[in-house]
Amino acid sequence: MKRADVVAFARRDWRLIDEIKASYWVERKRTLPPAEAIRLGDDLRRYVLAVRPAWPSEADRDDDLSVHVRVAEALSAVSQHRPR
Repeated sequence: MKRADVVAFARRDWRLIDEIKASYWVERKRTLPPAEAIRLGDDLRRYVLAVRPAWPSEADRDDDLSVHVRVAEALSAVSQHRPR
C-alpha cells in the first residue's frame, strides 16, 4: 500500500458516504421482503452472540422490557386521543 492511497482514503468525504449509505438503507428497508428482514435480523443476532456470548444479560432484558412498556404506553395514549 502506498502512502498516497492511505492519504486519499483518510481524506474521503465521509459525511457524503454516510449520507449515501443512509439513503441506500432507507430505500432498502422500504422494499425489503418480510422474510429477508427476519433473516437479516437473525444474522445480526448471531453476530452479536459470536462477539458477546453472554448477550443478552438480565440487565439488557430488563432495559428492553422497559422500552417496550414505554412505547406501548405512548402508542396507547396516542390512539386514545386520535380523532376518528
